[in-house]
Amino acid sequence: MQTDLTREFVKTYKKSEVIFEENSPGNEMFVISSGKVRISSNESGQKVDLTVLGPGEFFGEMSLVDSALRSATATAAEENTRLVILDQSKFLYLVSQQPSFALTIMYAMCQRIRNQNELLSTKAMEKRITAGENDCHE
Repeated sequence: MQTDLTREFVKTYKKSEVIFEENSPGNEMFVISSGKVRISSNESGQKVDLTVLGPGEFFGEMSLVDSALRSATATAAEENTRLVILDQSKFLYLVSQQPSFALTIMYAMCQRIRNQNELLSTKAMEKRITAGENDCHE
């Protein structure tokens, strides 16, 4: 049975239900209480899965930090995915009052940037190798 407090801060999603769309405004972040969330992006008209997150992980924080539009789409990947919702005022309160929360957010953002850089570096290397192979056949 949900209390008023859990109704305000926790929402349950059905499998494949969209939590938010890429390029939409964002004023909330989410912490996964149970279930899984798929993060995907639209690249040249095709859906590209970026990652699947599970319990204890969070997403949606970027829009709260920089006030930009959502950079990806978030979709429930399992039935009855439960998310804790933090709006911008709760987020700012936690960042200002709980340095460990702020550091957790920064650490995760750094890891995501490092992973993205590694992926881009790998793609650039593959492109150079492919271009080199084409040069050899001419």
